[in-house]
Amino acid sequence: LPLTRVHLKATLIDKHTYTHPSISSRVDFSCSQLPQAYNKVPIQGTLAKATKKRSRPAHRLTMADPATEVKEPARLPSPTHHVIVKLETIHVSLPDIDTGSMTHDVIGYEYTRPSDVGVAAARVWPASVLITTTVPINKETLGEAPYLKCIITETTGTNHVDLEECRRRGITVMYSPHATVEAVSEHALSLYFSTRRRLITLHNTMMDHDDAHTNPWRAKGSMSSLLLDAEGRPPHTCGNEVAGMIGYGPIGQRVAKMCRALGMEVLVAARKDAESSASSSGAVSGVATPASDVQSNSTVPRTPFTQVLRRATTLFLIVPLTPETQNLISERELALMRPDAVIINVGRGGTVDEAALLSALKAGKIAGAATDVFEVEPAGSGKDSVLLGEEARGVNLTLTPHLAWCADQTRVNIRRVVGENLRRFVSGDKGGNVVLDMR
Repeated sequence: LPLTRVHLKATLIDKHTYTHPSISSRVDFSCSQLPQAYNKVPIQGTLAKATKKRSRPAHRLTMADPATEVKEPARLPSPTHHVIVKLETIHVSLPDIDTGSMTHDVIGYEYTRPSDVGVAAARVWPASVLITTTVPINKETLGEAPYLKCIITETTGTNHVDLEECRRRGITVMYSPHATVEAVSEHALSLYFSTRRRLITLHNTMMDHDDAHTNPWRAKGSMSSLLLDAEGRPPHTCGNEVAGMIGYGPIGQRVAKMCRALGMEVLVAARKDAESSASSSGAVSGVATPASDVQSNSTVPRTPFTQVLRRATTLFLIVPLTPETQNLISERELALMRPDAVIINVGRGGTVDEAALLSALKAGKIAGAATDVFEVEPAGSGKDSVLLGEEARGVNLTLTPHLAWCADQTRVNIRRVVGENLRRFVSGDKGGNVVLDMR
């Protein structure tokens, strides 16, 4: 794109500098030329003294702020040139880029707020390949996206990508399986120990002191009562645990292996509705379910779903969010569980009914729960999740902000998988981690 001399509040800048559409002050441009591609959407602001008075997309106007900045490629996409845009480098840095004989530009943003749809659409606009992690990809965030041919998500789950909209637009979608297996498995065990041993409660109670009074340990000589459940029982040791596995993909299998090594009995749950099929699931036509999300076809015996609920002292949920798994654990399922049971969710938000879970915790129907995932993410207050509300204070609950994946090896894995996905897409290789192939 040609450089344009821009006068912004009497300041001369020798490259494109734009103001966010929410800024209402006058903007004067002295332009030698505006690219024809910018004629599609009228400018929000006043365009003055231009050599050629042309409109440009309002979503292309942004301040040089990490939250709202919109960068431009040196060239727009063409049959021999790709523009690769990564919406969130805060999680994992850009992979090594190999586009073969084609040239490419790479644009990276530290983060993109899911709530700022206009900025997201502006950042997507010049991309032929989009790399995302948590930003919802839907009709609004895609905007016009006139060049977009491929979306690569750095996640195993794809519920944040509107696959039907991508199919309608002819956009291929690829995912990143197996990259988080080690980290999520270890985080699941961390949440188990934290919940079973009530570490959050013990820590907070230890810190409950000031100049006027000591903590209960000093005052009473012991805090062992804090470890007792509603029926006055102390926590189980691993040898007395029955671990129920709901979801037995690569992560579920690794968690099960670790549980067995700790001395736990492991039950692998059969599907809740074994007779359900993809044809009745509301799945998008032509969309493949990611292999790592499918319950493994291994020969490990399956236990009926309700039996697992009745027997498990620790229930691990490691399933994607689909129509079949929406509120998989709700009031009815919680009523079947043992009062000494704890629930650990490292799968996806929405698979556990959060309101029903909180009610069960408050009533002492289960002994505790931990989750790394929420129905609404990012979850910032009780408005987003009842588990963050005032009513949740005092129950045996451990919360982490969807960071089970975060580890050094995860970053290495994701960069490798995303780089390989990109190479395969550009080369036309039909193999790889394709969820929706529109090539």
